[in-house]
Amino acid sequence: VPRILHYADHTGKVITQHMTAAAANHPLITLVPDTLVTDIMTSDDGTVCTGVETLHRNTHEIQQLYASRGTVLCAGGLGGIYQHSTNPAGFNALGSSVALVERIPDTRARTRDLEYVQFHPTSLCIPNEARFLLTEALRGEGALLRNAEGYAFARDFHPDGELAPRDIVARGVFAESQKKNKNATDTHNVFLDITHRDPDYLRNRFPTIQTHLQSRGLDITRDHIPVIPAAHYTCGGISTDLQGKTGLTNLYAAGEAARTGLHGGNRLASTSLLEGLVYGAAVADYCGSPEGQDIHEHVQLQLSQSPSPTTASTTQASFSSSLGKNQHQQDMIVSHATTLLQTVRSVMWDHVGVVRTPQGITKALDALESLQQESQHLYESHKCMETVGVRDAAFAGQAVARAALANTQSAGAHFIQLDGVDVHTRTIADEDSDSDSDSDTERATAAQ
Repeated sequence: VPRILHYADHTGKVITQHMTAAAANHPLITLVPDTLVTDIMTSDDGTVCTGVETLHRNTHEIQQLYASRGTVLCAGGLGGIYQHSTNPAGFNALGSSVALVERIPDTRARTRDLEYVQFHPTSLCIPNEARFLLTEALRGEGALLRNAEGYAFARDFHPDGELAPRDIVARGVFAESQKKNKNATDTHNVFLDITHRDPDYLRNRFPTIQTHLQSRGLDITRDHIPVIPAAHYTCGGISTDLQGKTGLTNLYAAGEAARTGLHGGNRLASTSLLEGLVYGAAVADYCGSPEGQDIHEHVQLQLSQSPSPTTASTTQASFSSSLGKNQHQQDMIVSHATTLLQTVRSVMWDHVGVVRTPQGITKALDALESLQQESQHLYESHKCMETVGVRDAAFAGQAVARAALANTQSAGAHFIQLDGVDVHTRTIADEDSDSDSDSDTERATAAQ
């Protein structure tokens, strides 16, 4: 029995399309499009989640939406806070769910294992374009990693070469990409090559990849494809139990936003698809259970007794987020927020990326503290998609950096080395030791 059922090379897309269509057609589900969640609302004593504050992307209208039957954080991971990410461009994977929890004062909800950010070894690297995932199934089918001179270097960093664990391959590709390219006509130094396989087979096996490459003048059957590691999956997140409950009553998390313990320190390919389906259903089952009904009634009572009109039961308050700002001022803030987000991404990639050092992480934390304060100021000046995004990214980046600095043990997707030790000096024995530690960590974490 196969561990994973595939739909060509776009399994996740098919699942998403099916689930989205089912939700849109369900009589008991009301979709609220073009809307961003900006903050979690809690009861006066901070012990219960009562709903969320939202911002409309286009009108910039702010609303408080109250939820007595539970609020579920499932806004994905935080790969988008890195300069190189396989996540789609736009308001995606900026760590919004993590940031929302980080901003709740004195909350019982907690984040955990955020240092375990998985970097995919092979994303398509074309300047001025978003990174595009080149699945590891390519390497499973025999694709080789070559440098600009055509040398297949993977077995230099591990006996299993291209089939070594994902984190080891990512570090090997990263190390090779940092080397000087002797070919002065080409600044890129790492490529994926599967041109030795049958062309018709490749086109049928990887139709989405081939179509994407062809639109950019490349051909999987003829060309060496330029690649770079990219932030891909967040193994940690908001800590939950087996029912998706967080430490804050009436607040749940599922999917990549959650830290369920299933992935340990290094997710296996496609396991996240199953995790999202299983834990999403678990949250729904719990909310509909007798215990979930008790929470529903408790939250309803709290909302009805709240003296504040902004937390009255089943009401929605709305107002403009841009009072006092003319269009030019708003445009300036948007431009600054966009630049600030690029700075966050550069800081995370340079200092909290594939290879980390305590000194580098400390430098990142200093920078992120300033970036977080500046992003908060921009958000308060003009609430829009760009200022919401950079504020979330700065908060999430801080949380990842703090977790990375606190964990001095390299394991799985978290690789930290003593200051002054060059990644190129790492030996195969070191890598095997890390991989073994990761396996132990993954088993222990998953058992919790």
